Amino acid sequence: MRLRDRRTWGWLPGRLRFRVLGVVDVVALWTLVAVLTGAGAWWGLDSHREHRDFCTGDRELRRTAPGGECVGVTAEAYPFSPDLTDVLGRIAEENEAARKAARTSGKPLVSVAVVMPYTSRTPGAAMSKELIRHSLQGAYVAQRSHNHGPATGDTAIQLLFANVGEDLSHWRTVTEDLTARRGGEAPVVAAVGFPNSDTATLAAVREGLGPARIPSVSAVLSSRDMEHPHLFKASPSTDQFVDALKRYVSANKVDRKNTFMIADDRNDNYVANLRRVFRREFGAEYGITTDEVQRRTETYQGIKGPVRGTPQIFRRAVSAMCAVGARTVFLAGRDADLPPFLETIDRTSSCIPGPDDEPMRVLRVSTGRDPVTETAGIRRIAERNNIEIVTAAAVDAPRWRAAADGDEQVPRAFARFDESYHRYFGQEGPDALNDGYAVMHHDALTAVGSAVAAARDSDISVVNHNDVHDELRRGSPLEHCAAGCVPGASGVFTFADESVGAEREKAASGLWPVCKPVPVVTFPGERRDRSSLYRTYQDPGESTCPRP
Repeated sequence: MRLRDRRTWGWLPGRLRFRVLGVVDVVALWTLVAVLTGAGAWWGLDSHREHRDFCTGDRELRRTAPGGECVGVTAEAYPFSPDLTDVLGRIAEENEAARKAARTSGKPLVSVAVVMPYTSRTPGAAMSKELIRHSLQGAYVAQRSHNHGPATGDTAIQLLFANVGEDLSHWRTVTEDLTARRGGEAPVVAAVGFPNSDTATLAAVREGLGPARIPSVSAVLSSRDMEHPHLFKASPSTDQFVDALKRYVSANKVDRKNTFMIADDRNDNYVANLRRVFRREFGAEYGITTDEVQRRTETYQGIKGPVRGTPQIFRRAVSAMCAVGARTVFLAGRDADLPPFLETIDRTSSCIPGPDDEPMRVLRVSTGRDPVTETAGIRRIAERNNIEIVTAAAVDAPRWRAAADGDEQVPRAFARFDESYHRYFGQEGPDALNDGYAVMHHDALTAVGSAVAAARDSDISVVNHNDVHDELRRGSPLEHCAAGCVPGASGVFTFADESVGAEREKAASGLWPVCKPVPVVTFPGERRDRSSLYRTYQDPGESTCPRP
């Protein structure tokens, strides 16, 4: 039917008599519809692209790739992993309580970032799920203790979850965010965590937090390559761990002739540093040389880092070790390498011990006594093959828990921490503290909390990152910590500033813990060490450090 021009409709008021639905009108109408539809679709697609890279509505966490992990900084409980739900929820509740107190009572509030991975989905991840969870639990106990204890300095701490990714590579995203948070109502005053002696860890401080003058307190770093004027370490260094082993060897009956070293050959700063220190401290005196004909060293590929071949294959190294009748073995690797190493010994016929053989002693270092390395199965292997594992550690939770009251070698603050930890996280079981990560992350945050309280005691009304850095460098263990010590669950300590008195061009950054205990533990049998308790920076035979 032909449409008539409405301008000929006499009955229509004049103001409405205009032509519609002509060819030009139809084309114009559909053009307009197409433009609007296209614009809407483009806007929607652009908005989707813009938002799909973020994991949260406030854009604090960014997704690394489709289906990838979420990195960045947030104070809210984001579901990084199902097994973190409880501890992240507890910290988020404590954060909200601290913010509410700041709003209602005017109590000052500062932020401290927990910088580490929050996921562990691949075999080469920097931390296991258990270590991540235990680390956050230790930080929570320290946060609660600071915010509700008598020594808070009238300043509350909120914790920020700062996820650098399971391979530590997203540190720049985190450090830029933390740098931007140095002001405001809850300024960032420090960062804790930093679980791996890794180039990414050092870059995060050297290129990120250090230039922003934000102090970083690592809980478990031990490589002496991890040096920077703004990087403090709560753990003894690898040098000190190995020195404690050397004193143990000197004081106890250990075979110094039939020796061997088995080392992880990955380009991993921690194990590379440990290899160097073992060679330097024991070296030719114990037959650990670089002689290619008579060398007593074999290597294997560890598990940390990207996959390049099959890791943790010990067959060749163990065969060579047992062929020369080694009774003292230096293992330069990570905790996860010990079980497959012992299992390989158990399967190698040339390693079967004779009835009169001395025990094969495996000397190693570790943050604590990882339950994975002390299972019933590992115990049976060690006993069957006459193996004694000798470990210099930062934490000996089983021994400290079982010790009698008044034991001078047990840290005074450990019992209080142990009771608080199991009050909040009793579902974890009795072995949760054995790996040392909860204890050490508690101590790292306790160091920051002590610095915040000391700054407030100095009449600083608004504590900032510079104040915390200055207070961390102060303190002394002299006269029973009269100048202030960190009351760590692994022992009292302060930080050594090795640059004091050193030539400028040769100055070391140091900032390692002073008077930190390094217990030497044995497994499967508990051997009473004949040497005195090792304390960092204390000379042999001296007793200048206060009780731990």
